[in-house]
Amino acid sequence: MLKEIMVLLLVVSFAFSASIDFQIQNQSCPDNANFLQVIYNLPTCIVEKFFSSIVSGFVYSAQEFLESSLKFIITGPSLDSFCIPYQKVMTILESLYTIALMGLGAYFITTSTDPEKRAIAKLWIESVLFMIILLSFSFPIFKMIMDLNLYITTSIYSQSFANMLNVQVAFTSLIFALVMSFTFLTAAAITFFTLIIRYIAIPFLLLLFPIAIFLYFLPFTKEWGSFLLKFTLLIVFMTAIDAVVVLGMSFLLGAGDPNLSGGIIQAITLMLAFGLIGIVNLIIYMIAVLSLVMAVLDMFKSLISIGWKIAMLAALL
Repeated sequence: MLKEIMVLLLVVSFAFSASIDFQIQNQSCPDNANFLQVIYNLPTCIVEKFFSSIVSGFVYSAQEFLESSLKFIITGPSLDSFCIPYQKVMTILESLYTIALMGLGAYFITTSTDPEKRAIAKLWIESVLFMIILLSFSFPIFKMIMDLNLYITTSIYSQSFANMLNVQVAFTSLIFALVMSFTFLTAAAITFFTLIIRYIAIPFLLLLFPIAIFLYFLPFTKEWGSFLLKFTLLIVFMTAIDAVVVLGMSFLLGAGDPNLSGGIIQAITLMLAFGLIGIVNLIIYMIAVLSLVMAVLDMFKSLISIGWKIAMLAALL
């Protein structure tokens, strides 16, 4: 309960810690313009109001993406809700490692006269027993990994957002405001979608985690299990890496650098920083996916090699 309260307080504080406000100074239709001036500049006023509305929509959407991204960084889905599918996966794995133990036992008995093979079988049996122990605690282990990532992330955020600034920018150029707001929206959207993909992927990683442990401790699938474990850890600790980026951004904006004191410069820095979070997340996804692709390619190479050996043996017979 205490953890949920702390996360809620952080979410509320983040919502008011980082914001960006774009304002456009209307040149054709100033607020203090008289009636004749408004009539004279009416076509230009309509165009300015139209594009000003677009800019306001871009900024509002970007702020929504930004606030949602911050929530997804420091929160995760409730793992307890996925106990039933997790138990189904564990039931399948239990039957598989039972078969593996029986096979290793038979191998140990049939090779009892060969000391070298008996030693290998003994090592395999020890690995399977250690695997069974880890599988028994795989759910709390995964939950502990998630809690560790949450602790690292919230600890960094509690320091970084103390220096976060509210950015307010007044534009005189409508085109520049449109470009800036669209860029900010794009950066915030990339960050948001990479984080929501991680949020959705966490339950699947929970189900994948015991499978990765099972494959890692089997003699012929150790490399596949290693790739799956790396994939899982990369996705889980993605938000901790994002927190480091936010920490650097926070101190950069709060350092008092005169070159970063202008509203436009601060807005650009904020956009680049949150865009960088999205880019970092995309790179993490690419590394994770490439690791899986390499594992699949290695699997196919092994299968082709085994098939070729069987074909050669059949030809000789």
